[in-house]
Amino acid sequence: MKNIIVLFFLIGIAFPFHFYGQESTTEKHPILTSKFQLGIGVFIPTQKVKFGVNASSENNEINFGETFDFNNNNARPNTFFDWRFAKKWKLSTEYFNASYSRQKELEEDIVAGDYTFGKGSEVKIGYKIDLFRLLVGTLISTGQQHELGAGLGAHVLNIGPYIEGNAIVNNNDNEFRTASVSATAPLPNLAIWYYYAPTKKWAFTARLDWFGLTYGDYSGSLWDISPSVRYQIIKNLAVSIDYRFFKLNANVNKDVWNGSFDLSFSGPTITLIGNLK
Repeated sequence: MKNIIVLFFLIGIAFPFHFYGQESTTEKHPILTSKFQLGIGVFIPTQKVKFGVNASSENNEINFGETFDFNNNNARPNTFFDWRFAKKWKLSTEYFNASYSRQKELEEDIVAGDYTFGKGSEVKIGYKIDLFRLLVGTLISTGQQHELGAGLGAHVLNIGPYIEGNAIVNNNDNEFRTASVSATAPLPNLAIWYYYAPTKKWAFTARLDWFGLTYGDYSGSLWDISPSVRYQIIKNLAVSIDYRFFKLNANVNKDVWNGSFDLSFSGPTITLIGNLK
């Protein structure tokens, strides 16, 4: 999987060079010169989500995708803001959220913490995910048609699953209960990006964020990859289409949640971008 991801990222960088020389210009594309960029878009991901609660056994892992049909595409808002605050430095922020819930009759027992939701119970189950990305980066190489940069950042993730319905508590049936856990995880990462703009209208970009380490109460790995194509409609307005792959798995060692989560979101994003010099 990792080899495929890296190959996909390299293709995203290399493919635009096919356009080199087809249209020359002395004017740089705004993606290479704009001081401020604000993007508002729609992310249409296919999501796969697993949560482990209390991590005492595999039976405590809830596979939301297989059990509750949460693998379908759902459009979600996605926003970003870039600020070139110095000649070779920039600050980037991004926000994405995903909240899902579903009612279903259980086909098997589900153990969530101290409660057992028995087979045949009608329950409501869901999760919330708020993802905030922050990056401070510097330019490594720049030119008339390209930009290469790298930096340090963090993905701040607020996440939590829940299930509610009639549960078995101390061998007593039909007690309505809500079982939920949540955690806020600040996950540092390395980042690299590349912009190639062969004309003042067209630009091709690729971005990679990665970490694989133990940090505080969390351990795991993160991949966030996004190649894109961007077209400058008018001076201060552009549109981009990209494909984003986001995968995060982590173990949580906290009093409020001793468990794990495994998330992946992948799909296209369509974004309108305003830019100012």
